[in-house]
Amino acid sequence: MTDEITKDPLEESTGLVKTLRPYHVWALGVGIVLVGEYMGWNFTVAKGGILGSLLALLVAGTMYLMVSLCASELGASTKSAGGPYDWARLFVGPGAAALVGLAVYMEYIALEAADAIVVASIAESIFPEIQVFPVTLLVITFLTFMNYRGVVAALNLNFALTFTAFAAILVFFAMNVTGFGGVWNPGNLISGAIPNGFIGIFAALQFGPWFYLGIEGAAMSAEECKHPSRAVPLGQQAGMITLLLAAGMTLYVCSGLIPTEQLGVSVYPLYEAATNSGVQLLVVLLAIGTLFTCLASANGTICDSSRSWYALSKDQFLTPWFSAVHPKYRTPYRAVIFTMPIAIAFAFSGFLDQVITFSITSGLVCYVMIPFSLIRFRKMFPQHSNKVRPFVGPLQPWIAYFTIFLALVIMSTLQWGYRYNLIFGLLFYAIAYFYFNWRYRSLESTHDWGEEMGWPEPVRT
Repeated sequence: MTDEITKDPLEESTGLVKTLRPYHVWALGVGIVLVGEYMGWNFTVAKGGILGSLLALLVAGTMYLMVSLCASELGASTKSAGGPYDWARLFVGPGAAALVGLAVYMEYIALEAADAIVVASIAESIFPEIQVFPVTLLVITFLTFMNYRGVVAALNLNFALTFTAFAAILVFFAMNVTGFGGVWNPGNLISGAIPNGFIGIFAALQFGPWFYLGIEGAAMSAEECKHPSRAVPLGQQAGMITLLLAAGMTLYVCSGLIPTEQLGVSVYPLYEAATNSGVQLLVVLLAIGTLFTCLASANGTICDSSRSWYALSKDQFLTPWFSAVHPKYRTPYRAVIFTMPIAIAFAFSGFLDQVITFSITSGLVCYVMIPFSLIRFRKMFPQHSNKVRPFVGPLQPWIAYFTIFLALVIMSTLQWGYRYNLIFGLLFYAIAYFYFNWRYRSLESTHDWGEEMGWPEPVRT
């Protein structure tokens, strides 16, 4: 950790360029997550029926609202590209930091793979002669190149794709409730309300995070924002409101247009609901929306996972080779490129629910550590100084404690159907934690707060 390392001049980090505004933060957060309204959430219906899905939407929505409040306060205060990794590094310790950085990386890489699989499945359904894996490979390669070239171009693309996909949900919902978008069948709610009893309702929580998975990633753009203390909270909270509305509208239209037994196993439920509506305009619009939101999500996950890998490398938890910033494009280009082989390896499996489950498990590890980092932050810096905390969330630290509780409850539900996935995931992260904690036990956990952050010395806890 302390060895002197000689770097090539071209590898010297010139710093990430500060160009992003609140709508970019919104586009990054919502762009990553909106795909959860187009696919994946409906596995809640397979477990717990319509009531189970509604409960999962509300419980997971509550948890993510609180996670986004914690992330907004931490992101606006630290203004770091590493997001949850940097928060754990500053306020918890090196072992926890490396664990969180790895969990963030794997969460987004698995999500990127799931997005690419769905894009390829859509292409195959339109053109049956196309094979899934080559299309998956093409999608991952193209979006990796976009992120290699620059964050502004990548997030401007995300904004256009995300806005179009969200508008498609709004139009579908408006046409359906006004009677122009198919016949909404209330019988589906009665026949498919609780197919697996009350245990099924509880088990449905395991896929509830898919409605919102990744919204905390919006705060990871803080180092590249022009005014992070304003852009991060505004973009993050606007994104969370957008997702809550989209989740409610999605569940409503899909539950009334698709029989429960079909809804629980659909690869792209919103598109299938549009097909069942019989309105050709909606079929085309939701096909475009499904394609665009998957591309936006994969694009945003590359951005966030590469920033996490870059942060790990910059602090030498990984080889410093990955921390190089491109001299022209000002992107962590090696960290960006390295996302590609890992995403391809996940996508090669082809099992969408398995990939989603690993992404959710990784995310839940982060949702325990993000609020814990905030609790530590507030204990170390109790003073309400605008210099330290330009954004102060409400009802803290109680919200942080309740977030940890909900994350653990949702994690426990994975034992129904995905017990071995949960055991493997937790074992993987336990080994990673103990390895990093042992490997970097000699690393000083103290910081020069004045030089590094421009803050006063913390209260010793």
